[in-house]
Amino acid sequence: MLKLSQLDKKSLAYKSGLRQDDEIVAFDGEPALDMLDVAYYDSQEKFTVTVSRNGELKNIGIAKEDWQSMDWDFCEQCYIQPRWCANKCIFCFVDQLPKGQRKTLYVKDDDWRLSFATGNYVTLTNVSEREIQRILDKKFSPLYISVHATDDEVRRYLLGNANAQPIMPLLKRLTDGGIVLHTQVVMVPGVNDGKVLEQTVNDLYTLYPMVETLAIVPVGLTGHRQGLPELLKVDKEVADKTIDFVTDFAEKVYRRHGRHFVFCSDEMYVYAQRELPDYEYYDDFEQIENGVGLIADLLYQFNLALEDSVKAKAKSFTIVTGVSAGPYISQLIDLAKSKFKGVKVNVLTVVNKFFGSSVTVAGLLTGGDISEAVRSFKECNEVLLLPSVMLRETEDVFLDGMTLDRLKQETGKEIQMITDGYELCRAVLEK
Repeated sequence: MLKLSQLDKKSLAYKSGLRQDDEIVAFDGEPALDMLDVAYYDSQEKFTVTVSRNGELKNIGIAKEDWQSMDWDFCEQCYIQPRWCANKCIFCFVDQLPKGQRKTLYVKDDDWRLSFATGNYVTLTNVSEREIQRILDKKFSPLYISVHATDDEVRRYLLGNANAQPIMPLLKRLTDGGIVLHTQVVMVPGVNDGKVLEQTVNDLYTLYPMVETLAIVPVGLTGHRQGLPELLKVDKEVADKTIDFVTDFAEKVYRRHGRHFVFCSDEMYVYAQRELPDYEYYDDFEQIENGVGLIADLLYQFNLALEDSVKAKAKSFTIVTGVSAGPYISQLIDLAKSKFKGVKVNVLTVVNKFFGSSVTVAGLLTGGDISEAVRSFKECNEVLLLPSVMLRETEDVFLDGMTLDRLKQETGKEIQMITDGYELCRAVLEK
């Protein structure tokens, strides 16, 4: 059901004759399935909407520019409910969560619709032929695909799904149909690294440029793997070999096409204890949500803002971050202190006790761990600066369910959420 909620009288939807509580049942005579159809037709110039109004069907013709939005709002229940994952991945992060947390943490979604709408990575193991055809017909692009390995036997083992269909023919069908794909490999040492990884990278490159990017991400292992397969973590030696191969391959692609195609996530460089590539290496940062180029972007934006700064702010600040980003944040603050006197900023690196110390990214820190670390940090300043990735996308809530207000109460500190390096610099320095 696609039921319209209150409409602004200035909106194109209202001016076209649509009204609150209308239920859209079809577009151009075809059944309206979900919000993806809404997004698709919102980008079209001419189409017909069939609505059910007071028990009667009414056809409304729409004519507009393709860039114009209908500005229609829908009831909350219309939005996509995630489809449950059909796999039992040996590295599934949800399976590695501690017991007794809020139910939403244990949702395993694997929905191609959310891949298009929000950039979620999906395996395509639960997509029907009818849905594949819908993707091709409506050009739902780009999609974000968890490939993990193009060797189908290895991939099925990783996914814990003996029925997973061969991935390369499906990817080729999508790319031949004009669908752009961003792909990822969660790399498990001894399973899909080395020669298997080399095959995967080479196979996916045969579909370039429609397979536009590929991210190699080290497997994340928490301290809650009781009863799960024994997996090796990525160590310095494995990370070094992976970075060497990926860098060499990316440079060959760059010489041919002016883009790098394949990237290692920032974590891989942390494990290898190697310097990160420069900002320019990451092209258009298409994989930044996958932890690829996050630190390079942070450094770049901070330095950009630093050029326009004139003095330190009067307040004192403590930046809260994870183990991976800690040294890079400290580097930026040292730079600010060398340029301006009176910079009162320190960095608190928080060890992840909730998931285990091997989980080092800031985005997986919990409110409880942050609260404990702040209260025991004797040099904590009056304002806490936290990266916004610590909170759920639409709520001021941490992964463990602690609210931002509760964290303020427990620490007694003012808290500012920071989205990028530019905001971080602006938080501590005057423009």
